[in-house]
Amino acid sequence: MISIFAKPTFLNINPSQPFKQRRRPIPEGRGQLMRVSSMIRGDQIADKIGAKLNPKKEYENDVCIYVKPMVRKDEDFKFEGRPYLDIVDGHNLGHLAKKHPEVKVIVCSQIDMETMAGAIPNDIIFIPQHHCNFKRIKRRRKQITTVGVIGTRGAFPLLPSGLEEALKERQIQLIKFSRFFSRKDIVDFYKRIDVQLVWRPYKKILSNPLKLVNAMSFGIPTIALDEDAFQEIEECYIPVGTFEEFLERLDELRDDKKLYQTYSDRCLKKAEYYHIDNVAEMYKKLK
Repeated sequence: MISIFAKPTFLNINPSQPFKQRRRPIPEGRGQLMRVSSMIRGDQIADKIGAKLNPKKEYENDVCIYVKPMVRKDEDFKFEGRPYLDIVDGHNLGHLAKKHPEVKVIVCSQIDMETMAGAIPNDIIFIPQHHCNFKRIKRRRKQITTVGVIGTRGAFPLLPSGLEEALKERQIQLIKFSRFFSRKDIVDFYKRIDVQLVWRPYKKILSNPLKLVNAMSFGIPTIALDEDAFQEIEECYIPVGTFEEFLERLDELRDDKKLYQTYSDRCLKKAEYYHIDNVAEMYKKLK
């Protein structure tokens, strides 16, 4: 049996209360969802594989997966059962892994395998994050009319200066999306866009290609300011180094439907590896 321990998602305006889905939309400005990793690596995986989620008892003999526990450097942590530490993007948890070299560590990108192998003595296992498109919905529009960016509001000012103006000149709408509270919200965002832009002009110690994989699963190409973490999906995204290069690649996708379709086909094929059906099987092999 598998037990998964993950701090429940919460709104940043009320961190002491676990988030609960509501029938009515949450008013604008009423909070941002935090601990999305718990929703993906906790709730969704537990539901898929029939694991116990945050059990209070009768888990001592289980495979116990601890998803990004909140442990400061001066603190220790009690692992139980047959434990695995799923660090996701929590590079600061390296200190905890070193204190418990007997605990196996789960990472969610191939580049993180390399990063953590040089930093901790633990056995490391790669289990990618699954994409949001459980039903394998596909993009079917014939033109590029939208470019989408998903992330926190704080990241939007880091987008290239002049982006919206350049897109308007091309009669392309920029859709910036940050208010998601469920997997359905994320699916609905991808159903609205034709090209994804990922632009993170900063260095992350641990990172993964989940945003690109989400877009891939709909057959949507991503143009991205390149990162090492994206290389595991090589040829399924378009790497760029400058804003000018982004516009050039966007124009090529817009003007050449065969090129767009080539990327779309590659994306759909590669995304299958990241489908929850396949990722779930990786969890089931843990002992």
